[in-house]
Amino acid sequence: MASISPSNYLQLHNYYHKNPIFSSPYSISLSFSPNFHHRCSATKTTSAAGPEGGFLRKPVVPTAEVVDWEDKILEDTVPLVGFVRMILHSGKYESGDKLSPEHQRTILERLLPYHPECEKKIGSGVDYITIGYHPGFERSRCLFIARKDGELVDFSYWKCIKGLIRKNYPLYADSFILRHFRKHKRKD
Repeated sequence: MASISPSNYLQLHNYYHKNPIFSSPYSISLSFSPNFHHRCSATKTTSAAGPEGGFLRKPVVPTAEVVDWEDKILEDTVPLVGFVRMILHSGKYESGDKLSPEHQRTILERLLPYHPECEKKIGSGVDYITIGYHPGFERSRCLFIARKDGELVDFSYWKCIKGLIRKNYPLYADSFILRHFRKHKRKD
């Protein structure tokens, strides 16, 4: 945005008002920022009579595509959340059941790598993924990694989703997570 002095702005303003035959293709506005710098912006305008004439002119809005990052994040995460919830709550799997190869592959490729402690959770390697009840929240079903060393380790798919958002959308992650992920207070 170009800066303009108040006297130059007044000269332009008076010129266009004294010469109504001359129709400027620009709409000029003056604004003052909090630090008192004078700013002027010009917007290209057109009218029904074409860009050269007419008293009523509409601003020409650039047709640049605007990305709604919240919608983009939701497009990436909502299907994954739905997928995990289907696995946990559809009745397809009982506690201790191994996931099907397709379901396991999706968890290992699209979810688990984003867990903040992925390497620690995987440890000696993944033998298979299973479902069970969380040791600290007895009524909550969750995913477990059955490791090659025989240990069964739970992991939070919500931490994976948050990790995915932080990795793929670092500029928008904190505000998105604050808005959409609320801490649930544990009832004793």
